[in-house]
Amino acid sequence: MDTSAGSDFISTVAAESGLTGEQRPLGEPAVLKLLDAHYGVGGRLHRIPTEKDETFRLEDRGSTSLVKLSSPDEDPALVNLQTACMEHLEWTAPELPVQRLVRSLAGTGEVVVPAAEGPYDRVLRVMRFMPGRLLASHAPSADQLRQCGSSLARLATALEGFDHPRADRMLIWDLKHFHRMRPLLEYVGEAGKRALAENIFDQFDETVAPLLDTLSSHVIHGDFSPFNVLVDPGASHYVAGVIDFGDVVRSPRIFDISVAMANQLGADPENPWDSALPIAEGYHSLCPLSPQELRALTVSAPARLLLRALITGWRAALQPEARDYLFSHSAKDWDRLASTAAAPAPSIAS
Repeated sequence: MDTSAGSDFISTVAAESGLTGEQRPLGEPAVLKLLDAHYGVGGRLHRIPTEKDETFRLEDRGSTSLVKLSSPDEDPALVNLQTACMEHLEWTAPELPVQRLVRSLAGTGEVVVPAAEGPYDRVLRVMRFMPGRLLASHAPSADQLRQCGSSLARLATALEGFDHPRADRMLIWDLKHFHRMRPLLEYVGEAGKRALAENIFDQFDETVAPLLDTLSSHVIHGDFSPFNVLVDPGASHYVAGVIDFGDVVRSPRIFDISVAMANQLGADPENPWDSALPIAEGYHSLCPLSPQELRALTVSAPARLLLRALITGWRAALQPEARDYLFSHSAKDWDRLASTAAAPAPSIAS
């Protein structure tokens, strides 16, 4: 690959993914004023650290809501993609435990707010706060992980009929671009890590990249991670909620599963695939995957874990002030990749 062309592509896709803009916080009093004017609500705001938008927990007389205000560096059309996706699920799959929008006084799912600076207006949204425990805070059993996979399958089924003018957005986390991410190896200083990453790129180029135009695709959630899945360990229905539709994109459906599997790879270094495979099994039980897709998953799941490690290292080098937040979700990625690479690739039964 032409290194300069590859670097240009990464810069372009990162910008459209909202990762290159500056944080321009709007003070809590100004946000409360907007909430009063457009939603008729008030209360106390608690800021939640996030990657790009401004997110708050709003507490008002015993009720709790989630408030999101997009960055003036993010195209409102991409925010509308998320809003439209959530509205689609509200209409077509009201039984699914997914985050729901609160309507404005005008009856809309979002409110456009003129921005004082930046290339775009901001978008204000209010969502119902979903109770539950983050999957990241619990050690699930194999059966509970299968339930995670089947929950993702139900969500995927509900999204199959959804479309939007920006569904084909450029998203840096979308694995269909993974084979173009080799320039990020520049930010990997250790020889062992670089060799590990090169091997994963080679496997992806050989096994997955040739299939990209043939794999079953539709709009996917895109970030079914332990930080976006709420669970109730004591309930028969383990998955209590799915949140954060910020990475929805049209892509091969196996890449949705890859995200969920990647976050479980290497949880047990001695048996690195044991927590990842039940997720694929749970999905496959409701939405059967082809033998070709099942084989590709054993490569695309490690690729997704590597992608996070590479993007984190790249962003930490460019934004040292955000280093702690960036590594909070990916501190053990390289260790997990190493233990996964050392184990034989599994065969997922069709």
